[in-house]
Formats: sequence, C-alpha cells, structure tokens
Amino acid sequence: MTEFIKGLPYVIVRCRDAGVHAGYLLSVKKRSVELVHARRLWYFRVPMGSPSFLSGVALDGLDAEGCKIGAPINVTLTESCEIIKCTEKAKKSITGYESHVRTK
Repeated sequence: MTEFIKGLPYVIVRCRDAGVHAGYLLSVKKRSVELVHARRLWYFRVPMGSPSFLSGVALDGLDAEGCKIGAPINVTLTESCEIIKCTEKAKKSITGYESHVRTK
C-alpha cells in the first residue's frame, strides 16, 4: 500500500453529509472525491496554540488527547465542500493517531 500512495497528496475533505475525512487523494470528479487510507475525523481538537478549525488540523494535526478518529479505510465521498492539503506535520499526526474503539 505504501508504494501506491507514495505520490498522492494527503488532504482533509469536508462533506455536506458525510462529515470530515483525511486521506490520500486518489481522484476528484466534480464533487465526488476518492480517498485511500482515509480516516473519519469524527471529533477533533488542534494542539494548544494552533489555529482553530480544519485549517489548524491541516497545518498542525491533532491534539494528543480528546479526538475520535476512525480506522483507515478506502472511501468515495460525494458532495464534498472543501479539500484542504495537509502539511507533513499534520499528516504524521493524523495517520499516527490511535483509532477510536467502542468501549461500552
């Protein structure tokens, strides 16, 4: 998988109905976006001192605690509203974050 994603940009995609996902951008066709090794950012916080909102996540990644991030999947998202390219720092933070698991 790593050879396949090597040249693909890592992005955050905000969708009208599907929420927010981060992953390697495989294709964009109108408002449809295909991501590989994508993670749903169900609940996220930026590190203290970082810009707020998704812009801050794309720049500095996730706070070390308090986020709910899904396991990596391949997904086609329809009705995308925004695609934001991530910094290398943000990519490492998001890809390295532990997946949220149900405990109750």
